[in-house]
Amino acid sequence: MSAAPSFPPRPVPGALRPTALAPRRREVLASGMRTALVQSGSVPVVALRLVVEAGSAHLAAGQTWLDRLLHDFLREGSATHDRAAFADALAAMGGHLDIDGDEHTTVLRAQVLAEYAADAAALLIGLARAPRIPEAETARLVADQQRSAQIALQEPQWRAHATFRAALYGRHPYATVLPDAEALAGLTAQDARAFWERHSGAGRATLMAAGKFDAGAVLDAAARASDGWATPEAIPVQPAQVNQRRTVRFVSRPGSEQTTLRVGLPVPPPGHGDYIALEVANALLGGSFNSRITQNIRERKGYTYSPSSQISTRPRDAYWVESADVTTAVTADALGEILGEVDRLRASAPPAEEVASVSSYVAGVFAIRGATLSGLLDHLEFLALHGLDDGYTAAYEARVRSVTPAEVWRVARDYLRPERLTIVAVGDPEVARPGLGRFGLVSEG
Repeated sequence: MSAAPSFPPRPVPGALRPTALAPRRREVLASGMRTALVQSGSVPVVALRLVVEAGSAHLAAGQTWLDRLLHDFLREGSATHDRAAFADALAAMGGHLDIDGDEHTTVLRAQVLAEYAADAAALLIGLARAPRIPEAETARLVADQQRSAQIALQEPQWRAHATFRAALYGRHPYATVLPDAEALAGLTAQDARAFWERHSGAGRATLMAAGKFDAGAVLDAAARASDGWATPEAIPVQPAQVNQRRTVRFVSRPGSEQTTLRVGLPVPPPGHGDYIALEVANALLGGSFNSRITQNIRERKGYTYSPSSQISTRPRDAYWVESADVTTAVTADALGEILGEVDRLRASAPPAEEVASVSSYVAGVFAIRGATLSGLLDHLEFLALHGLDDGYTAAYEARVRSVTPAEVWRVARDYLRPERLTIVAVGDPEVARPGLGRFGLVSEG
């Protein structure tokens, strides 16, 4: 009989070292354009972003998804480079163009070889400053957005998100995330052009770059490209008046095998003294695989496959939300378990070991994201959007690790208030709806 195999002792992980901050250079150019440049990594590539303060919250009533149409028009190129020429120019630098946005920004992105960093920066600024927005492409691009809207209306996740936001934000621009079909069909190239001219300008733009590159050359190119780009007067987005009463909305989807749930409420935004403790509480409650809600309704009950929670943020605004697609027959049971876990966290402080584990997870995710060029730029955008400085970054990991069980318990009691929850369910009316009455008066979404 052979001897049992022997193994060396399991190695003990060392203490996690604090994340070293990448060197940053911030300047405001003569044009008013802000710059944030980060030297990072050893590979000769650079990620670039031009962040312009023009997003969906700036749209007039009836213009929902004009920002998305604008993104498509921007992809048609600039006054000096049409769509094909722009794509060829970036391809020759080893990159391509990406455009997206949110409630407050439109973001032009490219990642290129470091030797072309200055040229790519000039291309992005030239595109933002003088986009083509060709009238001849309007019908095609509007039709693309109409198809996207039709698809979104068939997806329960989109419908749940739209209903949740409408219930939470009422008449505020944040409330509307899906367009009216007739209004969408009526959008024009002139609408897109007028919106962009009204909200874009050097003083409303920030050039961000991360990688190994010549910062001086990028600044010189940005200064030349943005020189004379006029900045319109800013139109501030009014603070949201958020629903803080228990609200239950049901959206009928006959025959659905699953019910899509959203459960959430307003919480303090980034920069608030309790925000980081709330991040830890979120990870403990639903924001990580080992979180309480996930272990309950996925691992133990088998109600759902991929539940998750997050804190969704905008300037001076945030909400916590748990999302789950649950088997239709257990809709009310799953919702009861979610609310039960919220109540349990509010009832007593979590064990120190659980908080330490979750804090390590939150700090580790922050470090991992900061190790990539895209993650660095995501963080720079986050700081700019919320008016935070580099001191927030420097103190972040230590602050996360200092969060105590008592703090998690306190922020759960203070902010995760059951009477303030907005609950949305999208599912079969015959099976999913009847059990929802125990959570409050149900209205149709």
